[in-house]
Formats: sequence, structure tokens, C-alpha cells
Amino acid sequence: MIFKKKETPAVTNPAETEAENPFIEAANALVEMERNGELPEGFDLQAAVQDRAFAELLQEFEPKAAVRIYAAEKRAEEAENSVKTRMSEQARSRSALPKSQRTDRAAAPAPDYMSMSREAFSALEKQYRNAARSGKRVQI
Repeated sequence: MIFKKKETPAVTNPAETEAENPFIEAANALVEMERNGELPEGFDLQAAVQDRAFAELLQEFEPKAAVRIYAAEKRAEEAENSVKTRMSEQARSRSALPKSQRTDRAAAPAPDYMSMSREAFSALEKQYRNAARSGKRVQI
């Protein structure tokens, strides 16, 4: 069996390696943007570089565009969370309010004693007397 010696890669200039690696180019561009104050207000570069979504954006877009897209997505996410929080607080506060005891039924009209027939009036009078005898309060 013949063993071949592994070929060692040729020593290259570090400047050439940096130029070939897109992540190093992106990192340099991000550092330059930070130095020049070109990052959006409140943009946390340390947190962004640790996020996989930001790394994917850097692969698809130039660093400036990736930063803008990432910042816009984070603002949208924060706004959505804010709305959810506000809506849940509003629902909780509404449930704490007293509930109406009113029913949806219409109130029965008051009897018109003047237009009642003699029999109907006698029946109503009998009903009130029986209620009064049983101890119920009768209001006419």
C-alpha cells in the first residue's frame, strides 16, 4: 500500500483570503458602518450578528440593505408584540368592569284598567287578592 503525503495548501496572503470570504467583507462593512454612525438608531449590532436571520440576510443582500431589512423586521415584530400586549390588557380591563343585568326582552306593558272588560278586571283583581293573601307584595 502506498501512502501519499497530504498536500499542504499553499500559503496565501491574508488579504487575498479576506477578499474571497464574503462574511469577512460583510463584517468589515458592518464595522465601517458602525464607525461612521450609519447604523439605524437603536440597532444592536452585537445582538444582530448572533441572530441566524441576520446572517441569512447578509448572504442575500449587501450589508447596508441587510441592516435596514433586519431593523425593519425587528420594529415590525416589536409593534406586533405591543399591539398584542395592549389588546390583552384591554380585554382584561373590560372583563373587570361590572356587567349589565339588563335582559334583551322588552318590558311587559302596564295593564290598561280603563279599557279592560269586566271579566278581565275581575280575574286580575282575584289574582292580586290571592297574591296578597299568600304574603306577596302586590303593586298596582
